[in-house]
Amino acid sequence: MRLTAALVGALSAAALLTGCGSGAPPAIDRTDLVNDLAARLSHAGEVSYSARYQVAGGSSATVAQTAAPARTAYRWDSGALVLTTGATTSCGGKPVTCSTTAPPGPGQPVGADLPKHGLVTAQQVSALLTAAVLDLRTDIQQRDSTIAGQPAACVDVNGVKDGAGYEFDVCVITDGVLGSFAGTVNGKAIEMTMTHYSRVVAEDSFATAMPSPTGD
Repeated sequence: MRLTAALVGALSAAALLTGCGSGAPPAIDRTDLVNDLAARLSHAGEVSYSARYQVAGGSSATVAQTAAPARTAYRWDSGALVLTTGATTSCGGKPVTCSTTAPPGPGQPVGADLPKHGLVTAQQVSALLTAAVLDLRTDIQQRDSTIAGQPAACVDVNGVKDGAGYEFDVCVITDGVLGSFAGTVNGKAIEMTMTHYSRVVAEDSFATAMPSPTGD
């Protein structure tokens, strides 16, 4: 499992204070692990990147993002959602048309309709992780993986909420970007796995036209 520099430093300091100057650092507990992944995802907006995901049914979707200016574009086979600080542009329908509205206000959800198209935002997954770790009955198993050539830290989560069982699986790559997610969000089953990742972002990624999500 890859830990953030701050977390590794904290663990090392704890070992020195307790006189454990040799051997492996103390194992990180499940609360620290999940909180670390949730924090990394909540700050995913600070990373500029482009990624392609395979989603349920075998189709592809893309996510492109720049930190400055702050903007994110989600594209799938039949539509798109482009978020900027000044506007929200949604594309869909047959034939595909695009409409622009004001961006969400403070406290309003961002990308609430994305699960209908097989996608979730990093912030939605971060909220799921935070809620899961608050319930001590939730079973959380960790593992390491490699996704689209990127090292990733992953957790399998199983719990019970309002008398019903739930489960989801999350992988986060080193940059803090969502590598994969499998689970249910807003009543929609989601399966998305990163197949390509780059820190290079093409300017036309944020066009309101509809380039194919499978394009390079």
